[in-house]
Amino acid sequence: MFHENAAEWALPYDEPPAVERLHVTVAPGRQLSALQWGAAPSAVVLLHGGAQNAHTFDTSRSPLSRPLLAIDLPGHGHSDAAPGGMGDRRRPCS
Repeated sequence: MFHENAAEWALPYDEPPAVERLHVTVAPGRQLSALQWGAAPSAVVLLHGGAQNAHTFDTSRSPLSRPLLAIDLPGHGHSDAAPGGMGDRRRPCS
């Protein structure tokens, strides 16, 4: 949907951006996920707000025109929740 986002905001769009989904193990059985745009080391790191994920920045990354990393916070997007934290599906309901 990159081309639709670019058209909606009147941003230039030549081709899909180079984007890769990364996973980092932060504890046994838990991974943190992020989207990396560009092949060079990230110049900008983006963190989303509540009830969002790394794709929140799909549109705003275009005008930045630099390598960046958008992280899925624990329990959001493709990142595993912290044990007992919000988004932990193993957490008992009270």
